[in-house]
Amino acid sequence: MKNRVMLIVFLLIFTPLLFGWEQTESLTLEVKGINLLEIDSGAGFLEIQGIPGLSRIEVTAEIIVRGMRREKAQRFIEEKLELRLEKWGTRARLVGKFKSHFSWFNWGEKLCNLTVRVPEEINLSIDDSSGSIVIHKLNGNLNIDDGSGDIQVSDVTGEVTIEDSSGDLKVTHIQGPVFIDDGSGAIFLKDIAGQVRIDDGSGEIRVSRVKGKVTISDGSGSIWVEEVDQDVIIQEDGSVQVYLAKIKGRVIK
Repeated sequence: MKNRVMLIVFLLIFTPLLFGWEQTESLTLEVKGINLLEIDSGAGFLEIQGIPGLSRIEVTAEIIVRGMRREKAQRFIEEKLELRLEKWGTRARLVGKFKSHFSWFNWGEKLCNLTVRVPEEINLSIDDSSGSIVIHKLNGNLNIDDGSGDIQVSDVTGEVTIEDSSGDLKVTHIQGPVFIDDGSGAIFLKDIAGQVRIDDGSGEIRVSRVKGKVTISDGSGSIWVEEVDQDVIIQEDGSVQVYLAKIKGRVIK
């Protein structure tokens, strides 16, 4: 009898997770006169690639709702999904997320995964709540304000600014300066031509092959810095271990 009751409870809790709905939407916008793309994204991954010679912004949205029967999931998407790509003067704005909602039976996933192709010279400003972010091959500036999820950025010519609450950061092959304000999670920087400034709460920091000055303020976690052409400044150090090697400029602690 006890096993039967447990089985019924299990089915009541987990059977809805087997149901759901997935669909794909596409958006495009010509970029003539646009120099900045703003992205407001929610739960789900965000992947952005710069394409030489591309004359428009191309978005593929993979929309996933699990934990509801098909009809209810489709209705939920119609009522709660915000998905649009618009032009505002010299800016474009992409919104891909679900509206905030409350339910006593809020099981399953509600994701809006975004894959974006942009002209490589465009500037990007991203406000993301959760999910991984991957960005590569841009000639413009990049600004990210992220809640949670890992971030990978590579091959950017302009300035990179990241404000992140949690999740690992990997930033490589950047021609401009890199500014990071991070709450928690590991930070890995490599091959940076400009200066680097890191304000970190917790997590390991590894920085290598930087041509500009490196400034680090750290709450906790080990720090590894090597192959820096200019000064390395450690403003605050709550770290268990600090490793410095091949620093051509001054080391200031």
